[in-house]
Amino acid sequence: MLNWRSDRLGVFGRYGYGSYPKTTVGDINPNYWMVGLAFPDLFMERAIAGIAVGQPFIENEVGNATQTNFEAFYNVPVNDYIQITPLIQAITNPGNQDLNGTIFTGTVRTVFSF
Repeated sequence: MLNWRSDRLGVFGRYGYGSYPKTTVGDINPNYWMVGLAFPDLFMERAIAGIAVGQPFIENEVGNATQTNFEAFYNVPVNDYIQITPLIQAITNPGNQDLNGTIFTGTVRTVFSF
């Protein structure tokens, strides 16, 4: 895990490795990774915008392609207790299959802190 932040820019990175013995395709050891940029206080104090790209399950024995996720979000603090984050994602080769079309999703996440 990598995190770095200044007053105007944040950079993050993640890497993971798994071990799954005796699956239907044999023993597999998938990797995953993600990198992104964050922009703190963009347009308003305490808001944060970000973009990220990653591959959540890299494994040659599963599928004929590697799924790639692209995401953009904007976290808006409504007050000290509520945050709303709209985000959009594009997912290529979903399920690690090149015949699967690109998926576009939109989400609005709300966090209540007590």
